[in-house]
Amino acid sequence: MTSRAMHRPSNDARACPRRGLRALLLAVCSVGVVATASAQGISPGSPAKDAYLLPGGFEPVVQLRTYYFDQEGLTGVPSEAWALGGWAGLRSPWWGDVFQLGFVGYTSQKLYGPDDSDGTKLLRTGQEQITVLGEAFGAVRILGQTLTGYRQLVNRPFINPRDNRMVPQTFEAYTLTGAAKDVSYTGGYITKMKLRESDSFVWMSNTAGGTGSQKGVIYAGGTWDFVKNGYVKMDDQYGVDVFNTFYVEGKYPIAINDKTSLALGAQYYPQRSVGDEQIGSFSTWGMGLQAALAHGPVGVQLYYTQTGEGFDTQNPFGDHASYLNLMQVAFNTAGEKAWGIGGNVDFRDLGVPGLTAAALYADGRDRINSQTGAAIPDRYETNVRVDYAVGKGSILEGLVATLRYSWLHEDGAPQTQTQLRAYLNYAFRF
Repeated sequence: MTSRAMHRPSNDARACPRRGLRALLLAVCSVGVVATASAQGISPGSPAKDAYLLPGGFEPVVQLRTYYFDQEGLTGVPSEAWALGGWAGLRSPWWGDVFQLGFVGYTSQKLYGPDDSDGTKLLRTGQEQITVLGEAFGAVRILGQTLTGYRQLVNRPFINPRDNRMVPQTFEAYTLTGAAKDVSYTGGYITKMKLRESDSFVWMSNTAGGTGSQKGVIYAGGTWDFVKNGYVKMDDQYGVDVFNTFYVEGKYPIAINDKTSLALGAQYYPQRSVGDEQIGSFSTWGMGLQAALAHGPVGVQLYYTQTGEGFDTQNPFGDHASYLNLMQVAFNTAGEKAWGIGGNVDFRDLGVPGLTAAALYADGRDRINSQTGAAIPDRYETNVRVDYAVGKGSILEGLVATLRYSWLHEDGAPQTQTQLRAYLNYAFRF
């Protein structure tokens, strides 16, 4: 790993606080190191049986988060910040068993952020704080169907909260959700979205890079859980006058014995420009295969993905759905063929419940510039993470934290791009 001091001028007054800050964050995260909280806010629904309710049946939610991000780019350009915040909100009871309201405010306040190290997406451009009413919805429940309007969470392939910084993405939308036996479904019209590094809602077409008239996204999707841990998922997301994405994925589990299982998965997602083609005329596709073998506390995974030569696959509305969407890149350049291998260990059966560790390496080749056909250098990324979750019954129950590190190498680049993410989450229990 290369020292930052080798790539840009520094002085003792600057370098010492940086070293101290990193040491402090690593120490904090070693106290309580798991993935982000399972929810990014609230959605229409009923409270858990043991949920704390305020007078009138209102359910409060408070999620605290602190996050440190440090990256040095392939050319030595840094991005660094440390933020504190989270979200708080209320969900009403179902009045008349028909109508419900929900509100969530999100904030990210700067604790540390040099002006020359912008771009972490923990804060707004210029290392400015974020405070926004991210959710404000009304929901109507009729005959098992839930209609939800205005600011809310949407979580589908390519349209999702992308909750990997301080605050998630939320959407201004009008949606319907429901379920019948083993099938769940959802759909609706999304007008605007708030990016994770923003405090304002922007039309979907503008978020995608379009400069024409402002348009939204029509989407519909469903999941068939045909067997435990096995499913088929299909989605269509039509960005009016921008582009359309169709997505299909399947996962099939195979129990080998009491301790060993194998899961096979496949995904396919063609994309094409539509209507006024506000970001240009294109047609492309992506596909992926995966196999995951688990034996007791240990797992091994193999992946393969490929992207069509017509265009890079697009994901302006959320995290990329590719199996090889890693910390830094999604291996989604036109023509790119990528393979990956990963492994994970759950230390619960080894006497340390709550502690997990994982590593993943991916290799992407045959990239091209879709406009000229010119070759683009190959790239390789390695991710490692160590997670810990405080167990139930502890005074710190609800505290989770994550420590992640990544190396991205591109042939011909001056240096390896490194990225550190260290964050703590605390779901406050009333």
